[in-house]
Amino acid sequence: MNVWLPVLKAALPFVSKIVAEALPAFTRRNEPDASAELVSQQIAELQAAVTGNAEAVKGLAAQVAQTITALDASEAEQAQQFSSLRDALAESVARCEEAAANMTALAQAQDARLEIVAEELQTLQSLQTRVDGFERQLAGMRKRVFVVVAGAMFVLIVAFIALLR
Repeated sequence: MNVWLPVLKAALPFVSKIVAEALPAFTRRNEPDASAELVSQQIAELQAAVTGNAEAVKGLAAQVAQTITALDASEAEQAQQFSSLRDALAESVARCEEAAANMTALAQAQDARLEIVAEELQTLQSLQTRVDGFERQLAGMRKRVFVVVAGAMFVLIVAFIALLR
């Protein structure tokens, strides 16, 4: 409907002329005897109306041709714009797919790194458990060494006192 609106706007002035020319204003019959003269006058009016109609139709045809040419040019331009937009959209989709693939690869790499860190954390926890066990053993050994050293000191002091007497 929107396509024919310019055609209708261009045609309306000519349509009114065509209608005005197609309905010739015949002279009134005042005298019944003057029919031959009246007929020739009506024929002349009809010929003038047909000539005017032909000129109006030619003008209308020229404007319709111009409108159709403009519509064809507009259609070609819109097809080119649509093609450009379709190509740009395809390129954008390809970039998005590539970015999604890159993000997937990065996520997989991060997942692998997290697994390695989790394994290292478990190793550190087991090492910490072993260190805690060694520290307990060392604490027990320190007590024993202290008792042995204290006993040896006591024996030395008793021996020294015995020697002094």
